[in-house]
Amino acid sequence: MKYVFFDIDGTIRGKSREITKRNKEAICKLRENGHKAFLCTGRAPVSITQDILDVGFDGVVSAAGSFIQIDGEYIYENFLDSKLLQQAIVLFSNAQVGFTLETKDELFQSGYAREYMERRQIKDTQANPEYDPGKDKVTKIVFIAYDKYALLDTVPHLSKDFNVVVFSKPEDDFINGEIISKNCTKADAIERVMDYYHASMEDTIAFGDSMNDYQMLEKANQGIVFEGAKEKLLDIAYDTFKDPDQDGIALSLEKLGLI
Repeated sequence: MKYVFFDIDGTIRGKSREITKRNKEAICKLRENGHKAFLCTGRAPVSITQDILDVGFDGVVSAAGSFIQIDGEYIYENFLDSKLLQQAIVLFSNAQVGFTLETKDELFQSGYAREYMERRQIKDTQANPEYDPGKDKVTKIVFIAYDKYALLDTVPHLSKDFNVVVFSKPEDDFINGEIISKNCTKADAIERVMDYYHASMEDTIAFGDSMNDYQMLEKANQGIVFEGAKEKLLDIAYDTFKDPDQDGIALSLEKLGLI
């Protein structure tokens, strides 16, 4: 039995924002053949859309490893230390960096983050601006800034306590990414899932395309990387997969002999 972990954006679905019929069927067949399939995403639980969940998975790792659900039950939850969280909020606010605080059930955007969304004409009806630090427990912070140097100035302070992951490309006119707990990467989540099943890491396969997948792709026995990913990811790849809009996941699962 293999335990197969799939990132969402850029992995099981591409720029079309939809999962191809063949990729859906491949994941279903994977499970029918006795293997376990898991989502392993940076998205908060509330941001995972129903069309993704309807594909059918044995478990969901969300918020980059902060939440683990197996058969619909949470077996692990992690939240940021309140003092470290407040320090990060102050750093971002002083640097005029937009940020979104992710909790289990809500997304809370700062004013600069909402301004970015408006300028890009991006609508996110799930975002809730009324954050209550006494009640809402935050699991991850997503950041966005037009001033790259202002953001980079915060990194030395943040990197002591957080993993800082940058998603944007050098040529972009903005910089964005996320900060997560040091012990709460997707790789840590995979280890926790395998401990839950009393299974071996030798039976793990991970599919991903971006830098927040780096640790899990490195940790899994076989890390399968999108062929158009950054060179740093390709350097650690066991193999590559083609564009998900061109049935890349299905083709790769067939190549691995899993379906």
